[in-house]
Amino acid sequence: MKKLLSIIFLAFILFGCQKDDPISMIVPFGSPELAQLYLEDSKDYKVDIVYGPDPLVAAFGSSSHDVIFAPTNLGAKMYQSKDDYQLLATVVWGNYYLVSSKAGNLDALSLDQEEIIVFGRNQTSDIILKFLFAELDIQPIFTYVDSVSSAAQLFLTNQNHTVLLAEPLYSNVMNQLPLTKTLDIQDLYEDVTGYDSYPQSGVFIRKDLSQAKIMKIQNDIEASIKNALDYPDETADLAVELGMGLPKAILQSAISNSNLRYVAAMDSKDAIEVYFGLILDMNPVLIGGELPNDTFYYGD
Repeated sequence: MKKLLSIIFLAFILFGCQKDDPISMIVPFGSPELAQLYLEDSKDYKVDIVYGPDPLVAAFGSSSHDVIFAPTNLGAKMYQSKDDYQLLATVVWGNYYLVSSKAGNLDALSLDQEEIIVFGRNQTSDIILKFLFAELDIQPIFTYVDSVSSAAQLFLTNQNHTVLLAEPLYSNVMNQLPLTKTLDIQDLYEDVTGYDSYPQSGVFIRKDLSQAKIMKIQNDIEASIKNALDYPDETADLAVELGMGLPKAILQSAISNSNLRYVAAMDSKDAIEVYFGLILDMNPVLIGGELPNDTFYYGD
């Protein structure tokens, strides 16, 4: 009997001392990855880096990960059909830039009746541009390509275009063609709306996570973003080490140009509703047809 009790006690100690499984995260390549590099480097997290929206949609549908980094509008759209995830925070506040090497100034007025190459037809990038130029009563001519990579390659091949880019490919282009002119879309957005930028990408947490895990995720992401902004040189080294696939100089630039900022869900709500409002006016399917209810936002 004593031997049996000893075995039970030993098993209790062994299993009780086992470390929790790593927190699973799925993160799209680009600015969201830059926001969480220090988590990706931690044994406390298991991070899957993906390309394009399809793996994110699958993750929302299957509840396969504890944490999903995704465009805020995609998170809202998925929430309308399956509310397993809540928005924890917004972490990327706009990373779109227009670039051109044409003669003359590059500003909003200069683009009236001019061609702009845009990626993501009827997606957020397209909607943001259309909204801003409509509000400014300017009418560019939009030509579409399938991805930001295609837009960047087109510009690198022929600079006689005005092209919409996003980080980190914007920094990649600027590194190769440093005399390229730039129009910061975030600045235009602030001029038009009064908000300093738009809540482009967020962090979504599975609703059944423990409070302790949620607090850890929150604190770790906040710390990761702070480290990235305070120490871009070291953070770029880490991104290279983790296999992000871009040179250090480009990653340093992308960190500063990605508008990384941790803003809790409830503190983001007003900006999100303004942003979602313009999406509703132009393509409501991108957020599931209506504004998400209050339980979309984690917190009191």
